[in-house]
Amino acid sequence: MSRYVFFNSDAQDAKVLTAAKKAVRSRGATVVKSLAGTMLLEATPAQLPQVAQASPGWRYSVERKMTRVPERKPLERSKARGAAAAAAKG
Repeated sequence: MSRYVFFNSDAQDAKVLTAAKKAVRSRGATVVKSLAGTMLLEATPAQLPQVAQASPGWRYSVERKMTRVPERKPLERSKARGAAAAAAKG
């Protein structure tokens, strides 16, 4: 299963979005999340043409996750700062 994002700028009305979700579900796709004018769907690539045909006016694209996880590095502490802080306490 792949995830697809469907967009429709004219679907700000809840009734339009509900009708689109019902049509998509009837074609075997799963609605993961939906907001005004946007639906995140899970479907197989074979189901996609049927889902797109059942959703006139909706554009779609493959969901792309571009999250980068930062590299974990230990913090480097300055020896001069540590010595100055120790002298100030003592």
